[in-house]
Amino acid sequence: MSASLPRMFETMTRGMLSLTRHISFLLIILAIVQVLVIFSLPYDRSIFFIFPMIFGMIMLPVSITGAVLLRLRKSPGIFLSTISLGALGICFMFEGFLVMVLGPSAIVGALYVLLGISSVRRVKPLNNVSFRGWFEGISSSKDTVLADEEVMSMCPHCSSILAVIPSLLSEEDKCPECDGRLVL
Repeated sequence: MSASLPRMFETMTRGMLSLTRHISFLLIILAIVQVLVIFSLPYDRSIFFIFPMIFGMIMLPVSITGAVLLRLRKSPGIFLSTISLGALGICFMFEGFLVMVLGPSAIVGALYVLLGISSVRRVKPLNNVSFRGWFEGISSSKDTVLADEEVMSMCPHCSSILAVIPSLLSEEDKCPECDGRLVL
């Protein structure tokens, strides 16, 4: 068992690094998309479009700073990333509803809303106890003892971090948190 502990921590570290890279990339892309959306929305139609414009310009440097600090595993990284993902998600949802009601296309507005919902859902893994422990460098071997062949994985629906054995997963396996299927 002692030989499997380093392998288990290596596997967990790879998974957590992958999650960190994914969220960092997502933050930068969302901030860039927000800036592009700002220049494509019909601001002359309503005062309500001024809020996303100002908010998006403020969130661009905050999101980039959060992404960089998250990648560097610096203490305010999780906080800034959580704030950025939540704020950008809410902003995209707000813009989406405005575009659906006032804009030229309900489909584009619905896509903005879906992008906002997807962004907000990415906050949950950042606040997971296992991720926070890894991020802060706290060894939680009592909480994360994995059996042979188990790996840390995320639920595709609710983003909960789970320990699974990939070779034993079937289409009937469900997440204990959200009851969604683990194999899509």
